[in-house]
Amino acid sequence: MEASSKEQARGQRYLADKGISLNEIKGFYFMQRYVVEPEKHHCSNLYGPGLLTLQLHNGEERTCILHVRHHPTSVIRTLISAGIPFLNLQSRNRTSTPQTAQRYHRPSLYMMWYFVLFVACLIFGFYFATTETSPYRIVVALPFFAGALYALYLLQNRFCYLRLDEYTLTLFSAGRSVRYPYEKILKINFDFAREPNATHVMELLDTDYRYWLFYIGRTPRKSLQEITERLQQAGIDATCSLNDEKKHYDDVYHVQ
Repeated sequence: MEASSKEQARGQRYLADKGISLNEIKGFYFMQRYVVEPEKHHCSNLYGPGLLTLQLHNGEERTCILHVRHHPTSVIRTLISAGIPFLNLQSRNRTSTPQTAQRYHRPSLYMMWYFVLFVACLIFGFYFATTETSPYRIVVALPFFAGALYALYLLQNRFCYLRLDEYTLTLFSAGRSVRYPYEKILKINFDFAREPNATHVMELLDTDYRYWLFYIGRTPRKSLQEITERLQQAGIDATCSLNDEKKHYDDVYHVQ
């Protein structure tokens, strides 16, 4: 897989900002927690989505967080194009056991709140845009329409749930669905979201090394281990970084 010139420029610029060149990197870990002290919370422990750990030739390890603004796809493709080993990528064989279709979802009070906010903003926006006689009525209505768009964005992106069948992983949210055939998925990891109003996320790396991040707040956390095992049976390198004791990302009182 060859990265485009634009992707290589982005990836090398990101590494340069970290003071690292491609020649210094021996291998890398991606979509895996960096845990120094496994028993309790420690300031050196890093977890959540987008974790990239670079193993350097001098024995040092450098860990950073790839946010969406850092173009994770470009960074990973740059590393792969340079022939740097993906150290925590495991190849799995699909088992012959047929899998029945199953949907994993739960109700969400947050989702109901944002739906009410979306409807209310639309109502007030149209009310002020059509009934006011002031020449500034559109200006008054714009914040309400902006609020409706923001609530719609959250409904579509922060409240996904999963459906698994024998050949496909499907994500559902308000007004959309995204399908991923198992043969197009390279790696999946479940972990906590860093945002205070989100619960957990699914990181997905496809066979073209494109990185995707989904907020799966409507998927029951207790079902994530079962989902992971089913994905492993489908031949996917799937991991679940959550545990039953830790309750949320900022929980410092329980086991990591």
